[in-house]
Amino acid sequence: MLGAYLAEPRAYGVTALIVIFMLIVGWGLKRSPRLAWLLLFGLVAGVAELWSDWVHVDHFGSLVYTDYFGLKLLGSPSYMPVGWWLTAVQFGYLALRLSDRWPRWMTVGLISLLGMSLPPWYEEFAAPAKAWYYVPTGPMLSNTPLWIVFTYGGCMFSIATMALGFYRPKRWGRAMLAGLFAGAGFMFWGVFWFSLLG
Repeated sequence: MLGAYLAEPRAYGVTALIVIFMLIVGWGLKRSPRLAWLLLFGLVAGVAELWSDWVHVDHFGSLVYTDYFGLKLLGSPSYMPVGWWLTAVQFGYLALRLSDRWPRWMTVGLISLLGMSLPPWYEEFAAPAKAWYYVPTGPMLSNTPLWIVFTYGGCMFSIATMALGFYRPKRWGRAMLAGLFAGAGFMFWGVFWFSLLG
């Protein structure tokens, strides 16, 4: 919201860095095995997401970044892996917590639906912040292509299923594999929904 209010795209990067820094400090103070696993999982997923952005920026031409926060990584601003790192940690944590009380299918379904409600917020704030925009193709919901709404649902599905399926405390190899599979899911859902609706 601050980025949109100030028309300042760097607010996205600063906010993502501050929040992930606070999570790392929180892990340092609490030494939570769950948070440690999620931080590694999210880091790998965030880096793997660069591939998905690159396809949409350089191959499809569907996504345009207007500021790179000082450094371009493939087709993305340098804060984008941190943003997706944070997203994977948050939604992975939510999946693990909800699955303590609800069946897994219900947990994954709820998180996927919640993911579909996020794009209008991000995209509506990104345009006035001059951070990024999507080339209008296919059905649109204000500044947001409908394929992005469904892609976010798929991304949250990937995060939730990988966190639930792979989480074991202190099993770092499983965290890295889950992050790679989640990142591959980001690519799959982005290409699938763009091909169908874009």
